[in-house]
Amino acid sequence: MNKMKKIIILSLVIISSSAIFAQAKKKGPIDGRVYTIKLTEEGKKKAESFNDEMGFMPAGKFKSSFMLQAQFMQADFENEVDSTSGTAVYKFTVEAKNDDQGRFSWEGTIEGDNISGTATIRKKGKIIHTYTFTGTQKNKKKVKPAPKAVVAPVAPVVDSTKKE
Repeated sequence: MNKMKKIIILSLVIISSSAIFAQAKKKGPIDGRVYTIKLTEEGKKKAESFNDEMGFMPAGKFKSSFMLQAQFMQADFENEVDSTSGTAVYKFTVEAKNDDQGRFSWEGTIEGDNISGTATIRKKGKIIHTYTFTGTQKNKKKVKPAPKAVVAPVAPVVDSTKKE
């Protein structure tokens, strides 16, 4: 009977671990993209702007250099596709939290190589800073040039109707 229990437990472990692997997140259309952006703080008389880099990691995580510097860790992102205009427009949202009851929210759209949106930092429910951002894709794959056509030498045409 003891062997039977071990077999059942082992079977359950194998089945549950295979179910976990089967639920692995599929690669989304914006996974792996990195953007160079310019953040501009809203609501200031002299709006300061600064550059940042943000990315959508293949594991479904979002990160930004500014966000990490502000003590917010990578966070999950959600996105949806709107292709009603003929070209795909991706809308995304991110909600990062820190240990100090802070939230760093991002909302934006990606159209082609361009990205834009807003980023908001809240502490205990109150908005501390709001930023707008725009940028372009940094790690865009370059289009390879078409191979040059090889021109074969043309043999002279001999007129078979002429007599020499």
